[in-house]
Amino acid sequence: MNNRHKPHVIVVPEDDANRQLADGFVRHDAVVSGSIQVVPPAGGWTAVLASLQNQYVARLRKYPKGHVVLLIDFDRQADRRALFDHEIPDPLKGQVFVIGSWDEPEEVRRTTGRTLDGIGFQLADECFRGGSALWDSQHFGHNAEERARLSSAVDSFLFRR
Repeated sequence: MNNRHKPHVIVVPEDDANRQLADGFVRHDAVVSGSIQVVPPAGGWTAVLASLQNQYVARLRKYPKGHVVLLIDFDRQADRRALFDHEIPDPLKGQVFVIGSWDEPEEVRRTTGRTLDGIGFQLADECFRGGSALWDSQHFGHNAEERARLSSAVDSFLFRR
């Protein structure tokens, strides 16, 4: 991250598959270089939650223009987001977002026939151009409200317009 005092996004991926999705997103040519950083995979959704509590809560309090995307597999668990929401301090709820595939990224790859990097690139393209085919699919549709919150918070500095 070039300057932590500027608006920025840190993506904390659950595993390597989610890292590949994030890398594809960042690779999109409309994404402003230096506005988003993908950190190494946490090693499971519980490790993502622990990293939020142990590392990113303090960081967000120190750098209020920062945002954190917790990129997880929902493993078809409807209550997974609520577990995270419960652990996000109220003053930081506008800076922390929980996004991910309904099952696992590998399932998205199997059904779409695209690479994980390519899927991430398509998700970025839909964010930039206003499309929603993949975002509205069975794989990512459960993120609709969270995606809208995230878009409202970061689109102004994340994408070249």
